[in-house]
Amino acid sequence: MEIFGVEAAGHGISSGQHAAAIIGGRPGVLHGNRTYLLMDDDGQIKDAHSISAGLDYPGIGPEHSWLHDIGRVKYIPCTDAEALEGFMLLSKQEGIIPALECAHAIAKVMEIAPTKPKDHVMIVNLSGRGDKDIFAVAEILGGQI
Repeated sequence: MEIFGVEAAGHGISSGQHAAAIIGGRPGVLHGNRTYLLMDDDGQIKDAHSISAGLDYPGIGPEHSWLHDIGRVKYIPCTDAEALEGFMLLSKQEGIIPALECAHAIAKVMEIAPTKPKDHVMIVNLSGRGDKDIFAVAEILGGQI
């Protein structure tokens, strides 16, 4: 069984404007936790960026760090643009307005699912509702929802 975690890649990992602490960070200590963090060369915490306020943080929980370190979960990046695509797809196709956090996972399902057999089962956790994000999405899309 494969388990994927999706990290907020913001404007792309190489842009430096992201919140992907595992993919684009390194181990450090913040708020009493040793975890993966976005840091500069001196160990100072860097600003994070994500379209999702809930993912706009320069670190990741220590359990995710552990799951990454033992190889149990593969963490993959999702940009803001990809998350918007996931948000729009689920909203239009299923009438479910996902939280932007969840839209990141939907975007990666759209990428991964076509590579799997038709009888493959995928489970996605939609842990938040998107009504809180609807106005931010409308602004980004120029009022086109």
